[in-house]
Amino acid sequence: MASAAIRPVTASTRYLQSRVLLRSAPSVRQPSRLRGYSSMVLAAQQTASSSETATLACGCFWSPDAKFSKLKGVLSTRVGYTGGSSPDPTYNSVCSGDGHTEAVKVEFNPEQLPYDGLLKVFFKEHDPTLSKGKPQYKSAIWYHTEQQKEVAEQMIKEISYKSSKPVATDLAPATHWTDAEDYHQNYYHKSGM
Repeated sequence: MASAAIRPVTASTRYLQSRVLLRSAPSVRQPSRLRGYSSMVLAAQQTASSSETATLACGCFWSPDAKFSKLKGVLSTRVGYTGGSSPDPTYNSVCSGDGHTEAVKVEFNPEQLPYDGLLKVFFKEHDPTLSKGKPQYKSAIWYHTEQQKEVAEQMIKEISYKSSKPVATDLAPATHWTDAEDYHQNYYHKSGM
């Protein structure tokens, strides 16, 4: 008869055994130091899974950045450059006409602020029927999902139907993003405007 191999008990083995016991015995309460930890992990997972990104342009990025950052459900905003072909745009290169557009990247919680609600604010912030001569200040939506594309297409159709002028807002898939220089971030807040 062969003897069974005896495995040493390690700290990780004890940890796994205690986790199995805690899960299989609902009447056993977790120690108080662990209760808060598991709820923090759950909250972090929920926050991470309940955020979306929108990339929008409606002229100079300072005013929309200030407006979007105040909306309930917006987690963060960044201003930057997108839509052009040069790999490292700067404010000077964008002003010189390198094809990039000043835009705002909005991280938001769709449970608090649905994407169509964000787009309603976007369209109120500017006249989407005006065509800007320079790509730097054009009206544009860069979608990150097919659902965002569908919502934006529907809103553009509705605005076109209500307006006597065609909507000049470009709609395209999200492309390479470059954050604008630090002095542009939260510009209105920093300058007291």
